[in-house]
Amino acid sequence: MSMISPSYFIDQYKDYKYEDLLPVRDELIEDIKAFEKRDDSGERIIINPSPEVIYQCNLDYLAELSKLIAEKYREEVVWKDDEE
Repeated sequence: MSMISPSYFIDQYKDYKYEDLLPVRDELIEDIKAFEKRDDSGERIIINPSPEVIYQCNLDYLAELSKLIAEKYREEVVWKDDEE
């Protein structure tokens, strides 16, 4: 698995609608929670990138995705309501 920059990650979703972004957010949160709950007492599996790097990237992706979700929410829900 190769990790990509947060800006490239977000570029993949910039044309998505608000509702379509929520499952992406939920998947990132699940991956983050899984890392945080893992048991480090056993054997370490060596992968590249490491689970720690993947975790950090997922946090960065979630931060950028949250900004995009907020933007889409304003455009599609808040401002749409103002137009009516």
